[in-house]
Amino acid sequence: MPPDAPALPARRALAPSYWPTHLLALLAVVACALLGRWQLGVWQDHRSSDSAAVTRERAVPLDQVLGRDAAFPASGVGRPVIVAGQWDGGHTVYVDDRPQDGRSGYWAVTPVVTGTGSAIPVLRGWTPSPDRAPAAPRGQASLVGILQPSQDSGLSDGDTHDDVIPELSITDLLPRASYDLYGGYVVATDRRIPDGGGDGEPRPGTAGLSVVTPGQLPGAGATSGLRNLLYAFQWWVFGAFAVFMWWRWLEEDVRGRRRSPAPR
Repeated sequence: MPPDAPALPARRALAPSYWPTHLLALLAVVACALLGRWQLGVWQDHRSSDSAAVTRERAVPLDQVLGRDAAFPASGVGRPVIVAGQWDGGHTVYVDDRPQDGRSGYWAVTPVVTGTGSAIPVLRGWTPSPDRAPAAPRGQASLVGILQPSQDSGLSDGDTHDDVIPELSITDLLPRASYDLYGGYVVATDRRIPDGGGDGEPRPGTAGLSVVTPGQLPGAGATSGLRNLLYAFQWWVFGAFAVFMWWRWLEEDVRGRRRSPAPR
């Protein structure tokens, strides 16, 4: 504001006759802000839904997505795959410090040895402590799981002789097994095997454990929900314009600083 500009006459601006205009401007700004926030939420929901859409695809055999000696493919994150083979309950491990519903506990992980001779670690579920976990499954395994990449953040295992590990790292699991491991793991689900396959058990190997949600999903596309994001910015621009018009009204009507007509 220029130094010579007169101060805003507060008493006149707060006169009862001006209240309806102030209220109208306030309602317009609040409405635009809330509508913009709503559209932003819709944009985020669209992206989350698109990101999770891959988990709802039809399950395919594991080896169609991840080969036994292949690097983990970027397109494999979150893919539902069919795992078939034999449970190896003797090599069950527990991943420490896994949060669930505000509590810290453990993931129960048991490998399934497939027909290729390699094994895929199966995250069966969450338990508050290894002592309270149900017995590891044995025998035939047939389930649908969500494929996840190995967790390799570099956490070190303080004791390699127990069954507790700091993260689900395939590299750390290799010395514990006498067979090769796939380059990822699966999170067990309650989905049935397509075409009626499997033994019909709703959640094989997961009874007595809490369900674990896959931690990694593919990113949504750049244009996913873009229209809602643009709508959000549009509403915020409308709100800024309402503030501008309200200020101009104060300048012209309350301050009495209407522009003088140009001389002829």
